[in-house]
Amino acid sequence: MPHFEPQNDSPPTAIDLFAGCGGATEGMMHAGFQVSAAWEIAAPAHYTYYLRHSEPNPFLTTYRDATEISLQGVPDDLDLLFSGAPCQGVSSAGGTIDPDDPRNDLLFTTIDWVEATDPRLVIIENVVGLRDRHGDLHDALVDELADAGDGYTVQTLALDAADYGVAQHRERLFIIGVRNDQPQPTTWTPARTHTGPQRRLGEDLPEYRTAADVLEELPDPLLPQRPHEDPVHLSIDDGVPYRFETSDRWRVDPHSCGKPIERDGTDVWMPTNHVATDHALETRQTLAEKPHGHSGTSTTDRRLQPEEPAPTMTVSSGTGPVHYQGATPGEGGDIEEVRRITVREAARIQSFDDAYTFAGNRQEQFEQVANAVPPLLTLSVAGHFRQEVLETQPAVA
Repeated sequence: MPHFEPQNDSPPTAIDLFAGCGGATEGMMHAGFQVSAAWEIAAPAHYTYYLRHSEPNPFLTTYRDATEISLQGVPDDLDLLFSGAPCQGVSSAGGTIDPDDPRNDLLFTTIDWVEATDPRLVIIENVVGLRDRHGDLHDALVDELADAGDGYTVQTLALDAADYGVAQHRERLFIIGVRNDQPQPTTWTPARTHTGPQRRLGEDLPEYRTAADVLEELPDPLLPQRPHEDPVHLSIDDGVPYRFETSDRWRVDPHSCGKPIERDGTDVWMPTNHVATDHALETRQTLAEKPHGHSGTSTTDRRLQPEEPAPTMTVSSGTGPVHYQGATPGEGGDIEEVRRITVREAARIQSFDDAYTFAGNRQEQFEQVANAVPPLLTLSVAGHFRQEVLETQPAVA
């Protein structure tokens, strides 16, 4: 993953609200930020985050509930507050917002944190439906951010992750707040790093990364089995006692790491979270009826097109879209190879590296990956505003 080099010995600081499994933190770190604290209440995601980021970085403190404002772990002179509040309250198509939906209140928890921490920069990430279908809620959030503390200049951006090197069309909304006493950006939209086959005028960029670009080199996944029985995963019972529920037995432990396994007399490197679903033949035949690029109403009713970016990864009850491999209408192929993608394949599509292990059962793993902000997208956004604001000299009066 590319990264920005800090321009001095003191990297800019950041905190991560509603951090999930840590996609935004990963991107901010690659953008040269020192993330000092993060909040996530869901136990499996919190566990994944802790062992990926907090345990190897003693300066990074992890807490559980972002609705309980605490300045422990927050630097006095905070540079960036990143907030990815849950979007389920605004992500359904059409209709009106339920004003009593507590998930919508979490958006405004961010404003309370801005008041308490006075950061130079604020980045709020959410679905584009917040602006396009629920404009009143979006406008209220923008207005409250503009008036927070000593005031912020606010702009809303809609960005497609594919434009920034992610092998997935994933349009996300970023509400950017720059404190009024800081240098204001000369441009608000980060420069694209990739572009589509129909190149935009004046752009000489690499083409979008495709599903095949990130999936082709992976080995065939492990056959379905419990974590304590497969050659790669530890179960949570085998790891440190950093766990929250007794029901965690047989869930994947993020202390797991990829390792060579023997196949046909040859050692093959097997990453974690790369376990196939045990589809019945009838299910494979149904999945094989979907042509490459088939796009239904949900992720579970979609099939990858190898020569294009994947569709948006969504939770979809803990299942991913159909892989492009195997039997396809009009193209033939082996019915036994038809399957849905694994958690590792979804993670690659989201731009996570193979050393990133996701805790929990398979549904919890998929939910963490699908809900995450792609690290590469965060890298581009956070890196852009680091350069445009934090590393720009104030104008001389």
